[in-house]
Amino acid sequence: DLKIGLLTADEAAFAGGKNGSDNYDYYLQKWNSYLLGSPYYFNGLGAYKFYVNENGHLGYNGVKSTSDNKAMPVLNLRSDVLYSSGDGTKTSPYIVNLDSI
Repeated sequence: DLKIGLLTADEAAFAGGKNGSDNYDYYLQKWNSYLLGSPYYFNGLGAYKFYVNENGHLGYNGVKSTSDNKAMPVLNLRSDVLYSSGDGTKTSPYIVNLDSI
């Protein structure tokens, strides 16, 4: 029912993200590091968050108040929304048929 949100760490892992190694071959690998919607933990001294870095590495680090905390929103579409082209890969993403929205 939610229309927009942040990708979770589980979803990033399911898409190909792996802690401890880079992955340049999946669609979540971007040019900048960005936050995921899942917290990692809070140890009393600070909060830690999951992220995907520019190499497609799924990791975690401390939350800082700096520009490295970018967010990558995701749009949730109904199951009956059609696409007009693309195969869902990084080089050929799905193009949504706006008439079906």
